[in-house]
Amino acid sequence: MTANPRQRVLAALVDIGLMLGWAVLVWGVLAILAFTGNPLRLGPFGYSLFSMLLVVLPVTVTLTVLEAGRYQATPGKHRVGLRLRRDPSGDRVEWWRCLARSLLKLGLPWALAQFAILALITAPGPEAGIGVLFAVGVPVAYLTSLFVRNGHTLYDWLTGTKVITIVPGRRFAAPEDLSDESVVGVPPSL
Repeated sequence: MTANPRQRVLAALVDIGLMLGWAVLVWGVLAILAFTGNPLRLGPFGYSLFSMLLVVLPVTVTLTVLEAGRYQATPGKHRVGLRLRRDPSGDRVEWWRCLARSLLKLGLPWALAQFAILALITAPGPEAGIGVLFAVGVPVAYLTSLFVRNGHTLYDWLTGTKVITIVPGRRFAAPEDLSDESVVGVPPSL
């Protein structure tokens, strides 16, 4: 069964909370390095790229590994009973497809937001305003598509994936031959 938008939003909030916790830790270390007179003098753009390498890249790789792995779910999805599958077959999602999905879902919006903030700080003007529109527009389009497209987001559509609901308490995803109508762990009706 395809996951409902409420479940997906709750799962995303858990994942975003974990990601922001990691980001605060990384930024805290970078701030300490910046204000203690260390030899690492990168400037605003250097720190931005450094942050992308230390926050976005590890989180994207982690989400990819988790969604392509044994449980086929991020911590948020696992918490609310969701799994990632291929659409429409219901097969297990390959790692490269998970990577593309994670880059579209997380990497693109994060990078747009980070660069828009950087542009506003270093060179405020109309171009920075356009960057802010893109940085806000992409997540809004994703969220809107979740409610308009029956729980199927734009990044799911682009990568050929879907998020399904499983029986609460089940740790592993079902066999590869699930249809869209079946629920993991419940035998199909005759």
